[in-house]
Amino acid sequence: GSGSRARGDKPDALAALQAANEELRAKLTDIQIELQQEKSKVSKLEREKNQEVKQIKEHEQHKSTVVVTELKVKLHEDKMKELQAVRETLLRQHEAELLRVIKIKDNEIQRLQTLLNAVRDGAPDKVKTVLLTEAKEEAKKGFEVEKIKMQQEISELKGAKKQVEEALTMVIQADKIKAAEIRSVYHLHQEEITRIKRECEREIRRL
Repeated sequence: GSGSRARGDKPDALAALQAANEELRAKLTDIQIELQQEKSKVSKLEREKNQEVKQIKEHEQHKSTVVVTELKVKLHEDKMKELQAVRETLLRQHEAELLRVIKIKDNEIQRLQTLLNAVRDGAPDKVKTVLLTEAKEEAKKGFEVEKIKMQQEISELKGAKKQVEEALTMVIQADKIKAAEIRSVYHLHQEEITRIKRECEREIRRL
């Protein structure tokens, strides 16, 4: 009876083992399918991530291109403004110089016209007066120039004199200090000589 039960249990155990084996295979298949699905999801996520990174890079590159373009435009505008300012400054300077030359020429023309009128009027004294006035003005201008030049030379001489006096004062002070040092050394020597003499005399008396 026990032998029959043992033979009857073997097929049951084998069937149970086969059933468990089939169940494991089914689970393994499910796991493999699930793993494949996860791999597909990961691949999809990586593609999406790469696409997003690419879009971000393109967007940043576009932004940097726009910024560089704007900076170039601003630099060009600043340069044009600076050139315009320099042009206007030069133009004002040129206009001022032109007005100055025109004024000088007008004064010269007026002077010559006055002389011409005086000559036409036949008034030599008038011409002489005008020429004398001009000569005085020229002499006055020359005197002013010479005066300024002489004042500058006097100022420079005063400065040089002051430097010489300062140097002389320093030399005198140095000489005084040196003389005092020589006197001090002389006195010290005299004292030393006197001391040696006394010692010699004592030594002689002792001997």
